[in-house]
Amino acid sequence: MASPLAPYINSLVVFKAEGTVTIVNGRYTAADAGQYVVRAFMKRAQYSGVSSGSRKLPLESQLDGTMMPGASGDAFYYRGYALEWTYLPGGGFDIENPDISGYTFATVARQYDWMYTGQEVNFLFGEEKPLIGVVQRSSGIFGGLGIDEIVYKEIGGVELQITGAEVQV
Repeated sequence: MASPLAPYINSLVVFKAEGTVTIVNGRYTAADAGQYVVRAFMKRAQYSGVSSGSRKLPLESQLDGTMMPGASGDAFYYRGYALEWTYLPGGGFDIENPDISGYTFATVARQYDWMYTGQEVNFLFGEEKPLIGVVQRSSGIFGGLGIDEIVYKEIGGVELQITGAEVQV
């Protein structure tokens, strides 16, 4: 059953799949195993930034060839629901030009092991530039009592929280 939020999907999140770990030239190396593309409904709230004085502006050497759009350097907090997903073997999904018309998406029905917290993801919110985000929380199927029990069952999907700095290439 599709979520009632499905018509309002406004975000794409690209998770990297974990490949087989082998030793290459004496170092452990994970093979590229593809990507999971998740369609989500997200909301954004500003949580910290240079303009609020809670974070220092990074040095040019810390940006690794990327630049910040404007002087604020604000980071944002995104919260919502992962609703649909698809797997792309070998990767190749271009978040800069996200054409998803040819893909078949399945409903997010549970917490998947590739949606773990702390990982870096590519994130596209609405019509904005792609962000590099970090998954802060991916909590699986909701619990709750009373009205929460009814609401969460109807929404479906998995709760997803991401922080993303407006750092652009």
